[in-house]
Amino acid sequence: MIIIGLAGGIGIGKSTTAAYLRSLGIPVFNATGAAKSVAVSKGSESLQKIAQLLGSESILPNGELNRPWVAEKVFHDKALLKQFEAILQEQVWNDVQAFLAFQKECGAKVVFLDLPLMIERGWHTIANSVWLIAAPKELRIQRAIQRDKGLTPETVVQRINAQPSLEELKKYAHVIIDNSGDFEHTKVQLLEQLRKVELGL
Repeated sequence: MIIIGLAGGIGIGKSTTAAYLRSLGIPVFNATGAAKSVAVSKGSESLQKIAQLLGSESILPNGELNRPWVAEKVFHDKALLKQFEAILQEQVWNDVQAFLAFQKECGAKVVFLDLPLMIERGWHTIANSVWLIAAPKELRIQRAIQRDKGLTPETVVQRINAQPSLEELKKYAHVIIDNSGDFEHTKVQLLEQLRKVELGL
């Protein structure tokens, strides 16, 4: 089974790419979705660890995570945020392993991993190949604002600057997908690369 990691920061078009790959019937693991499901999973080990870290106020009466309270708590304390993220990352990593084991058992030939901060966390090392989705900064800002109306250009720029630059990510990429134009052009590139994977090129 070939494991391919999808790399790229905010507004780059990674989620759109992942959705398209799924439409082709290719298994794609989404870490953001996994982390959210873990956080609200009643009685989960992760939720228990979060409660131990932040206290009983982090859990709502119905047993789910008190998201607004937790966000307010951790984003004003870098040390606490790091510990909180470590809990979620541990669970996501376990979920990745379970996903890969399941797909292998099902006979999947190719799977993709959509993991935020994949390079920074070293998670790219389990992939056979890293595909970097690339787009200009100005376009990324525009896309991010269109996707999330609550974001301002300044906020998006801050997030982009806090992430590794495109040039830095290129050092880890085996394939670069240009997503600066119409997505139909992106699809053509993806299909071409998938054909190479199938042919073992």
